[in-house]
Amino acid sequence: MKRRDFLIQTAGAAGAMLPVVGRAQVRPCAPPTLSVDGGSSVATSCAIASADAEADWQSRISGPGVVWYHDFRSDAEVNAFRWTNGYSGGNDPLARGNGGNLVRRITTDGITGGGCLEIYHPPGVAGRSHWWRPFAPLRAPGNGKDKDDPAASGTVTVRNWAPTDGGMQTAQFSGGWYAHSSFSGSQYDGDEFWLQMRVKRDPRRIQGGNASHNVGKFTYLTVCQLSLSDQEIVTYSGSKTFRMYGAWRIFEPLDQAPGGDGTVQPGGVSSLWQWAMNDTWDTVMYHVKPGREGVRETLIEVYGAHQGEKEFTLFWQQTFAVNSYDPGNGWQALICTTYNTGLEFNPGYFERWDQIIFSKQPIPCPQV
Repeated sequence: MKRRDFLIQTAGAAGAMLPVVGRAQVRPCAPPTLSVDGGSSVATSCAIASADAEADWQSRISGPGVVWYHDFRSDAEVNAFRWTNGYSGGNDPLARGNGGNLVRRITTDGITGGGCLEIYHPPGVAGRSHWWRPFAPLRAPGNGKDKDDPAASGTVTVRNWAPTDGGMQTAQFSGGWYAHSSFSGSQYDGDEFWLQMRVKRDPRRIQGGNASHNVGKFTYLTVCQLSLSDQEIVTYSGSKTFRMYGAWRIFEPLDQAPGGDGTVQPGGVSSLWQWAMNDTWDTVMYHVKPGREGVRETLIEVYGAHQGEKEFTLFWQQTFAVNSYDPGNGWQALICTTYNTGLEFNPGYFERWDQIIFSKQPIPCPQV
């Protein structure tokens, strides 16, 4: 099976900030209608404001398009998707790999009090372990929960998932693909997806000596077979300003790629959307509509809301061509990570994720 080493060079991804033009677009939760070039519109609605974070969470995960979700109420939700570079086949549910214990559930933080996913990068070289979650809905208890994933109200095939110590379940997983509508087959679950997550970013990541490491990886939209795929879309970790790059043009920042407008955040914004990095939770939501290889039709949008905001800001909107897909012809998985190409960090820092929702429809903005 084709494999690539997780350690890669990202020197081509520049960290310099570029000037901004245009105005920010503020939308209530997901916008009332969303459309893509040459596509149809989809109606959305906002959650009713609630003083209770649990009720708000239950409202958002009850949408008919929700495929799966995690709010880390058990260690199993972390363990089931831990993957460690260099540890046999990669899957590391028992955290026995080098650095596996740094991908963990903590109960001292989180939105509803149940806990959250934390990945810690200690001083020195680290970043060997990651949380790697297929897009496919999975059966319990393999998904880390006591019931199967909702699978978009039962419209998507629910698949088995049973990672073993040192196993290759991630690399060998073949389902859950999202690709252009011209592709068909049992491996495909759809041609459009929405991914919402609440995150808390440690300011130490960009302070002191760490500030010079201005690229790095925070999340990947990627595949299961390879740790480095041509189509990966990576959100930078080394910048307070939200930035992304695509690997198909040798780690080219998307704002500088064909389809970008030369600013840091395509779509025209008057001020850059930035992570809070102040011990509060940000919410980001990615919307991706895959295109065909080499055709300028792949759409990516990103929405953001800081803690206490009840409306999303649409701050990234871009249509571009993916020059090559390797493997497959779309996207299949999410990686949460502190991977930084083996660079040394001092001080250490954490990244935290909570309330991750994957859906085939827009997801309302949190109201609590």
